Formats: sequence, structure tokens, C-alpha cells
Amino acid sequence: MKGKTMILSSLVLLSAVQTSCQENEFGTIDLTMPEEVYVPVEAEYTYNHPCAMFNQADFDRVKKSLDDGTAPQAVKDEFAALKNSRYTLKSYQPTVLEYIVRGDGTGITADGKEHYQEAMNDAAAAYQMALLWKLTGDEAYAEASVRVMNAWVAGCKGIKSNDANQMLAAGAQGYTFANAGEIMRDYYQNKNPQDFAKFKEWMLTVFATKNKDFMTRHQGTCDEHYWSNWDLVNMCSYFAIGILTEDDEMVNFVVNYFYNGVGNGYIKKLIRGTFTDPMGSGESIAQNQESGRDQGHAMMSVAVTANLCQMAYTFSLCNPSVSQLDFFAADDNAVMKMGEYTALFNLRDGADQDNKIGSWLTTPDKMPFNEFRYCVDCACKDKNHSAIHTAVANDEGRGELRPGWEIFYNHYAKVKKLGSGYKYAKQAADKMRPECGVDGSDRYGTNSGAFDQLGWGTLMLYRE
Repeated sequence: MKGKTMILSSLVLLSAVQTSCQENEFGTIDLTMPEEVYVPVEAEYTYNHPCAMFNQADFDRVKKSLDDGTAPQAVKDEFAALKNSRYTLKSYQPTVLEYIVRGDGTGITADGKEHYQEAMNDAAAAYQMALLWKLTGDEAYAEASVRVMNAWVAGCKGIKSNDANQMLAAGAQGYTFANAGEIMRDYYQNKNPQDFAKFKEWMLTVFATKNKDFMTRHQGTCDEHYWSNWDLVNMCSYFAIGILTEDDEMVNFVVNYFYNGVGNGYIKKLIRGTFTDPMGSGESIAQNQESGRDQGHAMMSVAVTANLCQMAYTFSLCNPSVSQLDFFAADDNAVMKMGEYTALFNLRDGADQDNKIGSWLTTPDKMPFNEFRYCVDCACKDKNHSAIHTAVANDEGRGELRPGWEIFYNHYAKVKKLGSGYKYAKQAADKMRPECGVDGSDRYGTNSGAFDQLGWGTLMLYRE
């Protein structure tokens, strides 16, 4: 394991003095409120692997509870679901694409269509079998996980499409593969260090280059053209690959982007208004950048944020002096409030596990909402794509909860031990538990939405 000494990890808000002044009998005084100026983090980090979604202490705790029978029943149930997943067969064989094509495949693929399902399946398989290796010690899972990753390194040259959708694959599949590699790290490099070196290089070449290019250029559009989830999956991927390859600059780039980026993954753009809970709990809730778009994407944004925050917090445990790695705590627990807003609007009273019955906890007219002007009079060449959202979206996707609530509930209730502020995240987690992950069941299906988040939060995080 590689260790580094922390040399600098300062993020401060400096006061930029403005020029509004007034004279009195004592002379001239400045009456202008100071303006916050962000000073980027420039840190060198310690890497105690694994240190992305989960660390060794997490695996040790869960494995012990499963082995001695003290694990909560929901954890046991999700463990059984993982072992029964169609992605964790020890004989699993990958289906490798020369190019992952998400979006317009005209002139790229033989049929002119996109082909990225194979990458979604195989990245999920590599990740899920990595989890099982850690929790069972069965090397057959380790061999299968590495077999999948090696096959993709050998056969896949890149990600393509004739439109921007390729960047979603670069993000979502990027951080899934990277987390699989991070969990498998010791086995992978001990078994064949050359293969592990090739895997890291593949992650940098195929995924990380696109991740950074997207966050930097946004395909040549205005900075806020792409919805928050586009930024978030690419932030997750670039961050996870930075940990995998022990690249301080990559990690710092995402930390600084989260606190002061140009796109909608920046915390002050991700959240578009903070309000008091209309249900009278007294809690603060915060509107997501996609709340007026549709609830499927609003929940995706929240779920991927949860994954990003979890990775950053896990990494912070081996870098405690870098307080900025605690994304969960940023701006007075802003992402917790964002989760509460989205959970509240997507919960039913008295619903069953699939959340299909019962009355809604609140109605659209009761939800506070700041008008959101999407790409109105922006710098984009296309002037016909703007939208003005005046209310929370009450669409068909409402109520179809995604995995991720277990992350919020575990962190704020069990890790931080806050006494309040996560009421609706808890209810969402309770309704979904065990949340499972991508297992081919009817809960998530097999389309891209099932693979945007890693899942299996009940297994790895839930504790009574």
C-alpha cells in the first residue's frame, strides 16, 4: 500500500473587499459585505486501500456479522440476493465490445444503434463478485471478477457515439469498473501485477480522459447545459479512478469541482433552494436542480450524489486533515436536505415495499419551489432547448425509489449520529430495505437507470 504525507489541504473562504465606501467623522469606512472567494484544495493524500465506496473496516464488520449470525435480517436477505444475482455466477463470462457506444451509433456500429448494455452488465458483475470475494473469501469470485476486467482491458478500445450520450457511459460504467478494481486491488496486483497495471491504464485512457473533458468543456455548450446527473456520474468516475491510480491531482480536481465547479455538479448549482418542510417537521429541505424535470432524474441525481459523498467520506477516513472530503457535511449538510426534498415528494403513506399504494405524503401544490430557468438566454448555439420550471415535476416516475437512501440514512443517523434532519430518507430506506442492486429483478429492470448507482447499500451499510 502506498502512503503519502499530507503537505497541504487548505480550503478557506477569503474576503474579497469591494469598493463601496462611506465617510464619517472617523474617516472612510468600507460598508460592503465581503464576497466569498474559494481557494482550491491542493493536497497530497494517503491511500489505505480499499478506500473508495468502502474500506477494509466496512468489509470486516459486515463479514463478521454474517459469519457469526449477528447481522440484521435485512443484511442477510440482501447478502442472499447478491449470491443469487445473475451477475455473480462463478462461471460468468463477459461480452466485450471493441467500442462502448451510448447514443447515436450511426456509422459506428454495424446496425447503427447504440451498444453499451454489455458494459453495464459486466461492470456490475465485476463489482458484485468483488463484494462477494471480500465477504466470503471465496477466490472463485475473485477470479471471475478479474476475468471480466481483464477481458475488457484486452478487447475494449474506447467509448464512442455521434452525440454527448457517450459521456454518461464514461461516468456510470467508469465508476462501477473503478470500484470493482479498487476492491479487488490486493488480489489483482498480487496475482498478476502486470494485468493490474494494464487495468489502471485502461481506466485512465478509456474513462478518465472523457470524464475530465466533459467536466471541463461540457461538449462545447454553456456550463449549465447538462443536467446535474451528467456531471455527477463523471465526478464519481474521475474520483474513483483517481483513488484507484493514486492520482492526487484527479482527486483534488473533483473536490474542487464539488465546491466550486462550473457545471451542475457544483454543490451551489446542484441545490436550487432551501425551504422548511411543508409537512411541519421543522426540517430543512432543498430543491434539486432536476426537481422540476422529472422524478426519475431527480432521484438519479440524489442517488449518484449519495455514491459520490460515500466515496469521498470513506477516502476522508485515511485523510482526516482534509475536512473538505466530507461532502456529506458541505454547506450545513446540504445534500441531506436535498435528499429530504426528493424523498418527501416520492413517498406514500402506508405504501408497500414497492411503494405503489397509499396516498402521497404531500401534493405538488404544497411543495415549495424556486423557479428554475434552464438554459434561457444561454451561450449555447442551439436556442431552442430552454425550459422554465415553476413547480416540482409530478410525473409518472414519481414514487419509483432508487437505491441510495440507505447511504443517506446510515451516514447521518449512524455515522454522524444526528438526531434529526433525515426523516424522509429514513422512511425511503425503510420502505426499500433490502434495497439490493442490479439483479435482474422487476424492481430495477435492465435498462440504464438500473446501473446508474452501485446499490447493495443495505448489505454494506445497514445496522440496527
